[in-house]
Amino acid sequence: MKKLFLSTFLLFCSIIGGLSAHERHEGHRSHDAYEHDARHRHSPYFVSDNSVFFEGHELKGASASGFKILKDGYAKNVWNVYYLGRVINDAASNSFKALGYGYAKDTWNVYYNGVKIPDASSNSFTILHDWYAKDTWNVYYDGHKISDASPGSFKVLRDGYAKDTWNVYFDGRKIEGAAPDSFKVLRDGYAEDTWNTYYHGKETD
Repeated sequence: MKKLFLSTFLLFCSIIGGLSAHERHEGHRSHDAYEHDARHRHSPYFVSDNSVFFEGHELKGASASGFKILKDGYAKNVWNVYYLGRVINDAASNSFKALGYGYAKDTWNVYYNGVKIPDASSNSFTILHDWYAKDTWNVYYDGHKISDASPGSFKVLRDGYAKDTWNVYFDGRKIEGAAPDSFKVLRDGYAEDTWNTYYHGKETD
């Protein structure tokens, strides 16, 4: 009966329209400071002939020569790497790359929102989707390691949901008792497995 009601509700939602599941999911995530500028399609950095500025303030000591504006608030010149106008200590400018979703790396380290991720492997680090990423040994969400997640079988679904061979996750948190073999995402934050229905990662009543 519960699943019949849910199916009817979802059909009604598809008819009347409204926000997509992705949009609703984005609405309840916290956003970093740079995303406001990204939505308005301009960079907070500005490079003149002799100076570099961030949000209207000159970056003291930043050389305009060779200064490159990257994405997600990152930038670099020959000597330094910057995140939101602040130097990232010890980051290697010559190998530094902004990867997306706030992640970046150089030859030796991986960063999230300008902060080094402890023990992440730069050589094998890969961006997935929806703020998920992985390397050979670990899976990450929002820059934090997901305990016991299996990188070899980890798969991002959509709307914040993901799974590996043994567990299902929402926004990087394990959904206790969810069955990965039968788990599927519906829409508007809803998902289900053989036994239960979930909303934003929590079992419904």
